[in-house]
Amino acid sequence: MFFKPKLIKNEKKYSAKLLFEDVSSETWDKDNLTKANLDFSIDSVRRVNEYADRLIHTEFGQQLLKEHHDNLITRIGAYLGEVIKNHKDGQYRWFDFNSIRENTMHLDEYSISVQDESVLYSKKMDDVLCPIYEVKQYFDGQSKYTNFLEYVEVAIKE
Repeated sequence: MFFKPKLIKNEKKYSAKLLFEDVSSETWDKDNLTKANLDFSIDSVRRVNEYADRLIHTEFGQQLLKEHHDNLITRIGAYLGEVIKNHKDGQYRWFDFNSIRENTMHLDEYSISVQDESVLYSKKMDDVLCPIYEVKQYFDGQSKYTNFLEYVEVAIKE
């Protein structure tokens, strides 16, 4: 008899909150990466876009990316995932990447982008969303989206 491996749930809300709870010493970061500004709304993703641009285009941001690459990718991806999750009527939950890979064919074209990666998965629809992977693609200059807001809007509509 064939048994599918067990799905392993991961909670990523804590990682998402670190985007505003564990902020750099930069004035812009302290003023903009706040709980009030990052309220998990679709509009708050604009602020995350600004932050990503600062990481890419400033010397300080590039240094942060170099030193904390996986942490920043995970935090931003978890934040985007939480925004998506909140707007998908509870249909998606965070799961360990590898446990989903073993249970569905949807991740055949994906590779792990950070250590301990998680994905959003809907058991009911057998659908996978990969916000952490999408953030990695964006920072690597390989995203098919022009910014995170576009990705979030598309993920919510589908």
